[in-house]
Amino acid sequence: MSIRPHFFVVVALLAGCASDPRYGVSPGMTGTEVSSRVGKPVATGRLPSGEEYWDYSSQPFGYRIERVTFAPDGRVQEVRNLLTEENFKRLQQGMSAADVARLIGPSAPSEHRAYGGGTKSWSYRYDDVGVKKLLHVVFDDHDRVLYHYTEWDPSVYSKGDSGNRR
Repeated sequence: MSIRPHFFVVVALLAGCASDPRYGVSPGMTGTEVSSRVGKPVATGRLPSGEEYWDYSSQPFGYRIERVTFAPDGRVQEVRNLLTEENFKRLQQGMSAADVARLIGPSAPSEHRAYGGGTKSWSYRYDDVGVKKLLHVVFDDHDRVLYHYTEWDPSVYSKGDSGNRR
């Protein structure tokens, strides 16, 4: 009996769900409970208000970054997706890379690009009401936001044949 490649895809998808905070983390849980349910976060930090947060990312292949925010008593206050159009409206020219990571989470290292003159970009995949899109944040040579823009995800919507059909 041979194991088909589809089996491995199903196992990978199920493993991803097991580490997704949307499925198993709820307000009132302790940090220890969160760790045992969904594992180690990709990033941690503190918000300007002082609350601690843990970020869990499905990037670069998924379309979400979930932030688990803890109340001052160390218990989960909220779980929410950071990759939303509402959050993107808060991106401002001149923000630091650290500010961007605090606002919309960390970009996967494989989605970082460097260009001439010291500019670079971070890209994020996200779901905009059923439309798969990309957000690109472009930084200057001092790691400050120059601009950002979105586009439909070409890996989903491009036919890749440049229109050359016979």
